[in-house]
Amino acid sequence: MVIKMKKEWDVNDNMGNVHKIQCTLGGFGGNKIIVDNDVYKYKSSNWFINIVDYQINLPGIVCNVVIIGNKMKLAVNGVYLEDGSQYEPVGNMPAWIWVLVAISCIGGYFLSGILGMLVGVIFCILMITAAMNKKTGVAIAMFVISLVLEIILMFVLAVIYAAIQGNI
Repeated sequence: MVIKMKKEWDVNDNMGNVHKIQCTLGGFGGNKIIVDNDVYKYKSSNWFINIVDYQINLPGIVCNVVIIGNKMKLAVNGVYLEDGSQYEPVGNMPAWIWVLVAISCIGGYFLSGILGMLVGVIFCILMITAAMNKKTGVAIAMFVISLVLEIILMFVLAVIYAAIQGNI
């Protein structure tokens, strides 16, 4: 099953013309942005999570399609249409986030095997998304929560293993 997400916006330029901007994420057609029936392919700037900041120049206005994970937003002349917040260019991922990702995933594997690593991966996605949205406190909280859950999982698995062996 292929999941395809699509979002579209209508934008007026300075001359009063309406432009239709569509963004498609996934599916068989791949990732693409369609501006007035002109198709533009895009790639994520990150291998782990979908991160895109695609600029579209229309007469008198500048639009930026911003995709983080599966959340798509459009900024017109520096303001997001959805919530009216200020547009900030999506920068590179801070280096410290990758250290936390490695600790969470590798540590999870060593603490409680594949299940611990899966917990780490799920929380790493949340960590990266928070870091890209400039919410460093949330990113650090996700890291701490992932480690706590991995340690709890380690003890639960140890108790289950001991019960199976008949040591309890």
